[in-house]
Order: sequence, then C-alpha cells, then structure tokens
Amino acid sequence: MPGKSIEEIVGKYLDNWKASDIGGLKSMYAPDVKYHDLTSGAIIGFDDIEPFLSNTFDMEPDSDFIFNNIVYPNDESAFIHWTQNLSVPGRRRNVDVAGVELIVVRDCKIVSIHEFYDYRLPEQKPEEEDKSTVQAEQLRKLGLDEDRMLEIKENVQRFFEVGEPYLDPDINLVGVAEQLHVTRNQLSFVINNMLSCSFYDLVNQHRISYVQDVIKSADSKFSVVTVALEAGFNSISGFYSAFKKATGMTPTAYSKLHAKN
Repeated sequence: MPGKSIEEIVGKYLDNWKASDIGGLKSMYAPDVKYHDLTSGAIIGFDDIEPFLSNTFDMEPDSDFIFNNIVYPNDESAFIHWTQNLSVPGRRRNVDVAGVELIVVRDCKIVSIHEFYDYRLPEQKPEEEDKSTVQAEQLRKLGLDEDRMLEIKENVQRFFEVGEPYLDPDINLVGVAEQLHVTRNQLSFVINNMLSCSFYDLVNQHRISYVQDVIKSADSKFSVVTVALEAGFNSISGFYSAFKKATGMTPTAYSKLHAKN
C-alpha cells in the first residue's frame, strides 16, 4: 500500500475516535465509504457520516470506551476489538458492550466499516472459566503462552529503551515485529494485553518522554516544534494532542513550567 501503512491509518483512526474528532474522522473516509451501523441496520454514506458521528458522540459522552486488541489479516484491513460500559437511563445498572469493527482501507482511505456487537448485562457475563477458555484459544491461534508473552513483553521494553527506535518517524508495527522475530498479530496482542496500550500509544509515550527530557535539560531557547519533529512526530497536531493527553498541559505550558531562570 502506497503512503501510510494499515497500522498507521488505524492508529490515527483510534486517536481521532478517542478525541471525538469528527473532522479528523471524516477526513479519513473515502468519498464512497460505506459505514454499516449494526444498531440501526443502516448503511451510512459519506454525506451522512458527519451527523451520524455527531449523534454517536452526543449519545455516549461519558461512556468508558477501551480498545483491547487489533488484528491485521492483511495490509488493507483490520479487526478492532473493543469494550464499552454504558449507563442505562433511569436504572442503577450498566450495560457492557463488547464489539468488533472490521475496517477496510484502499489508497490510504477507509472505504468500509462493519460493526459487530455483543451486549451483556454485568450479571450475564461469562464465568471466569469461560473467559479463560476463550483466552486460551486466542493464545493457541497466535502460538503464544504465558512464558512466550512475558518474553516478548521484555523484548519490546528492551527494544524501546535501547537505541531510541521511536525517533524514526516511519516506525511501524510490522517493522518492529520483524526485528523482534514475532508476527505483527503476536506483537499487537502482547502490547495490548501486557502493556495495556496500542503500538502507537507505546511509541508516543516514548516520544513524549524524549520531548520532556529535552525541555527539562535545555540551556537555551529552542523550538518545541523542532524537538517534536526530532522525536519522530510527523504531525504537529498529533504531537500536541499526544503531549496534552500524556501531561495534562500544552507543550508551551510545560516549557514555561520547566524554564530555567
């Protein structure tokens, strides 16, 4: 695929979704996109995608949305596994929603999304042994066990601590997986489940830490934007979003806080 990889596109899609960035999401859809909304049964096209997203975010402003795992069956599609906790209006109970989105990409634009839901009330969750069985089956398909997962986790942490690979603006899941001699699905699963974040969240954590260190140690004036680009960020807006998410403040405010007299 020319341009961005499927991992980069999905990473940006999730960032926009977490930020409720309707404009950012709309810019990622192809003109002939088809969004298959399972709840309504409708197939939403490009002209109707903006009000659909607005309505979705308005209806679920405080929901607990967690992206659990991403599986890439090929270079143009991804299965995003997620869970969400929603309050039931007028009742003292919550509904857990587990789901999967199949995203298909062509020429760096999203051409279709299919939603699959599984609604559960808390008391209707599977027993722990059932969960263990499901997880064991996932691990079997991925060729993983607890020892192998721990080994990959330690290798990932060591990889990011040595040589500063995150400074490469073109770093991606496939390339890192090849260097660690694992499949991208194995790497994605381990990062999601043992480090509790996505691949690009992990990359951005290290990039933000790098920027923070530079800001704290700088003896003279410098451009935060320049440091962000040195840290591997390709987008200034993406950098500002990631920095504020990690620190709770803008880069400018952080710089002023740590400015040397």
